[in-house]
Amino acid sequence: MNTMFIFVVCFGVLVFGVIIATSIFNARVGGSSQPAPWMRRVRRFQNERENAGWRIRLIPYCDTSKPMTMDSGGIVSILPMAGVLGFIGGLAMATYDKKYESSGLMIAVLSFVVLFGGALLKARVVRQGWDVAPGRCVDRELQKVWMPVGAANVGGHWGWFWRIICEYEYLGIPYRVTPEVYWADFNSEEAALKFLEERISPNGECTLRVDPKNPLRTELMNQGIKDKLLY
Repeated sequence: MNTMFIFVVCFGVLVFGVIIATSIFNARVGGSSQPAPWMRRVRRFQNERENAGWRIRLIPYCDTSKPMTMDSGGIVSILPMAGVLGFIGGLAMATYDKKYESSGLMIAVLSFVVLFGGALLKARVVRQGWDVAPGRCVDRELQKVWMPVGAANVGGHWGWFWRIICEYEYLGIPYRVTPEVYWADFNSEEAALKFLEERISPNGECTLRVDPKNPLRTELMNQGIKDKLLY
């Protein structure tokens, strides 16, 4: 029996189980009008994990009595999941028998493209209709964090992450937020510093993309995009 094939199949079953469990978890949390005690415990655990080792604590933008869940993204959320399952299925084909190796690898590569393309499309759909507002960065922190899994190194890698605090006004109401800086980690301190220098001026001015339904939910934008969107 092909050991690699068995490993890929077992890994695929595990991933599929995680996807199903996550969907059930999100449905239970989203459908609950009165949070159960276990939800509060899960949220406390999530907060502790997210803020461990950081001086700047994340300012939550969702109900703090419920666990944090992933954005559904509507129908486009199917694409990343299909990409993951297709990638694993392609590897299973490639390792099952020599005659299926080329076809399996082709399916795996195409599924990998669907995975990342679907993830980008999902992020765009989630942020569709967001507004743009000027803000000011009042604090920032850069940390080197160990990531257990990475595209370049399956065993894990070190990545650099930013955490910033910004203040801004939306519809006349002042807000203090910790916007999302970037969807992935930086591979070096120099790259992280350059990224922020291009988006925050020396006096702290910056541009934020704002969820109009929840102004506490924001992300840092490129300064150059502001004029194109507002004028």
